[in-house]
Amino acid sequence: MKTRSRRLLILAFIAFAAFCVLRAPLSLLTLFLPHEVQLKNVEGSLWNGRASAIGLGELIVQEQLDWQFHPKAVLAGRLEWAIGGRFGDKSSGLTLALRPSGAELIEVSLYLPLEPFIAQHPRLKAVRIGALLHATTSRIARNVPASASIDVDGLFSPMVPLASQLGNYRFDVDLDAAGKGAWRATTLAGILAVSGGGSLDTNAQQIAGKLVLTPSTTLPGLSPALSQLPRSGDGYLVTF
Repeated sequence: MKTRSRRLLILAFIAFAAFCVLRAPLSLLTLFLPHEVQLKNVEGSLWNGRASAIGLGELIVQEQLDWQFHPKAVLAGRLEWAIGGRFGDKSSGLTLALRPSGAELIEVSLYLPLEPFIAQHPRLKAVRIGALLHATTSRIARNVPASASIDVDGLFSPMVPLASQLGNYRFDVDLDAAGKGAWRATTLAGILAVSGGGSLDTNAQQIAGKLVLTPSTTLPGLSPALSQLPRSGDGYLVTF
């Protein structure tokens, strides 16, 4: 009897959520976004739709967004959407699932530019560096441990015209079931070594830690900007 009551409760939740989503105007999407995030030229419905781009601080992070609802997932007790996008010639994708227990991201593979995220840090903004980010994780869900990796490919700076690439890096993130965890940075190759790590709390939306940027050679144009940062041995310290 308890199992039947629980199933009825889940179905009632899904039906109510579906009704609210169906009746809500598409413009409500923007109400759930931070003010730094902009969704451009939205068309369609909350079930199936598209947008020309999504921006962070007025810089594009993804183009040709589209989302498609999976009706069959309702039978398994969840609302589910496939979400896709592009950055340059790279395709991004993930699955968003909504359950009574919370939201879940599945099979995430996102290609994003580094510049919009760097611009959110007041000190790093002046350094003017860019790269292609590739963020991947198999699953992120409430009360479930998770891990993710972010590859930083082809770090560059227009302030260093003689260096076509500064380096490639990887950031690994591990979270416990409470949404707290640690991150660490590793240099894969390049003339600008990056190392460090720290902690993060997804519930409080907080990240802390430090990065040490250590050039193996003089970088005309970039060195003066790095010199504005505190020193840490042979490198320069960035704190969060």
